[in-house]
Amino acid sequence: MLCRARSATRRAAAIVAPHAVASWARPLALATQRRWRSTMPDEDDDADEDLRFSGLTGAQLLHESLVDCGVDTVFGYSGGANLPVLDQFNQSPIRFVMNRSEQCCGHAAEGYARASGKVGVVLTTSGPGLTNIITPLQDARGDSTPIVALSGQVPTSAVGTDAFQECLAVDLTRPCTKWSYQVRSVEEIRAVMHEAFYVASSGKPGPVHIDLPKDVMTAVLRGSTPLLPLKPPTVQAEPASLHAVAKLLSVAKKPIFYVGQGAVAAKEELLALAELSDVPVTTTLHAMGVFNEFHPLSMHMLGMHGAAYANYAIQESDLIVAIGSRFDDRTTGVLNKYAPEARLAHEEGRGGLVHFDIETSQFGRVVNPTVAVAGDCKESLRMLLPIVERQARPEWRARCTQLKNDFPFSYTPAPDGQLKTQSVIDALNTGFHETRDKLCVSTGVGNHQMMACQFLRWTTPRSIVSSGSLGTMGFGLPAAIGAQMACPDRTVLLIDGDSSFNMTLNDLGTVKEHQLPIKMAIMNDGRQQMVHVWQKLFFDNRIVATDNVNPDYVALAKAYDIEAFSCESTEELPAAIERFVNAKGPILVDFKCVPDICLPMVAPGKGLDEMFLPGSITLESEAPKMEGMAPS
Repeated sequence: MLCRARSATRRAAAIVAPHAVASWARPLALATQRRWRSTMPDEDDDADEDLRFSGLTGAQLLHESLVDCGVDTVFGYSGGANLPVLDQFNQSPIRFVMNRSEQCCGHAAEGYARASGKVGVVLTTSGPGLTNIITPLQDARGDSTPIVALSGQVPTSAVGTDAFQECLAVDLTRPCTKWSYQVRSVEEIRAVMHEAFYVASSGKPGPVHIDLPKDVMTAVLRGSTPLLPLKPPTVQAEPASLHAVAKLLSVAKKPIFYVGQGAVAAKEELLALAELSDVPVTTTLHAMGVFNEFHPLSMHMLGMHGAAYANYAIQESDLIVAIGSRFDDRTTGVLNKYAPEARLAHEEGRGGLVHFDIETSQFGRVVNPTVAVAGDCKESLRMLLPIVERQARPEWRARCTQLKNDFPFSYTPAPDGQLKTQSVIDALNTGFHETRDKLCVSTGVGNHQMMACQFLRWTTPRSIVSSGSLGTMGFGLPAAIGAQMACPDRTVLLIDGDSSFNMTLNDLGTVKEHQLPIKMAIMNDGRQQMVHVWQKLFFDNRIVATDNVNPDYVALAKAYDIEAFSCESTEELPAAIERFVNAKGPILVDFKCVPDICLPMVAPGKGLDEMFLPGSITLESEAPKMEGMAPS
């Protein structure tokens, strides 16, 4: 059981960032402690259990806590301040994975968590070790990824003196975590560690940071370490809200489910509800696979580079039911043009916008819902199912099918048998067809990321591992490492662009060290192509710092003794895909691609249905001058 110490509760009150943590995750009020006191075992009964930890150092207590919390893998990098903790992994049931930088460690922990649903763990040293994981922490915060970051720190007597490799770790990480705390005594270590895992994985998941001063890690516990049970308040949907949703579903003519990562555990419930109510389903990037994309009700991914047919359906829908999604700007377009039919239906009492979310602070943040349903999405859908009427919507289904037929994902093939990123990903989609349900795809950020969403079909939850909210280039390779460590029986495919891959390619050493059978496909167009296109469209073709000077990726991989080859034409593509798919160990392919623009695209300041469609813009022709700001 995840537990909390009384002393940790008092100290944490001064550390937690109130705006960043749900109310249940903040230090327990005394009244709450008293309310739960009846669930506590008698202190005398646990005296012997507590005393068994007496005589252990802080680092040993921390390691025991990791074991207690079910940790099997830690990603980390060594340093002077974290040596007492690092030493505990010398003979440990926990596997310690040394990535080639702290940022890679953080992204690997994210990949581990995304692919498995478990909490990822990262260990760094103080100073630069800590500052190097700020990006992974913010990435995890934006994408609701549960990780616990442990950082070494100078001794407490040196804190605040600008000692060597000292930084204000808690101050730096507070804005990008659910909870950040510096351990100040050996007595509270077990309680704080149990709480860290509890906060990271409960409610809306996210990152937690625990700072570990060196003297606390070497101090010896004398006595016991009392714990309090951690029992989150139940957040359950109100029956009145669910009945209101059921009524709206019964009267709406053109409803659509807009599904986000918050529904990742609700695959069965979502399928049952969609089929019962005959409602099409579109998803965000992180929710791809929660609803099988081969199902006739699937409208695939929506948004800025999503399916045109999904965007049109959203704009035509009279009832948008958001399930575990947060109306991110990349999925809404400009807000004053968003969901015109649903807004009208709301005013007329025949539809509107429904929002399911576990975090009540999300309600009204972007759009004001007709009905807000607070609670875990899986449980809320389970409660909703019995009160929803079975319906058939032949006209609406026919309209959605027509949209899919009229506006499919497409691209113009490159001349002379040259490769495009889309053609390679389309071939990968075919090549992995037989093993699709066991496939886990990690991506970098850029054109290749969006094209992977477009031209791969997704059938299972947690099959996409990508940086969504923060858009972190370099995420792909270390995240693939974490995903493969978490899921050794799954096929992990890295689809990366040359620009993203260049940022963390040193982690090929980790792939080699552990002989991870990751399949690495580099879409090499020699550019930071997505930004290059924005320069062309928004800055009168003034190109600055978006052309790459790349290494020989095949030679680089072979320097690590990793199988590698290149592919440069559509003629070579079938054989290259077959070799790539059937490789037994790690393999890298350098696909030499012709640069292209990623379409559809909703430009800034435009409505979700005001898209540039495939074929409407080409890099070879005179591109239209865009007004306003380029996408961020």
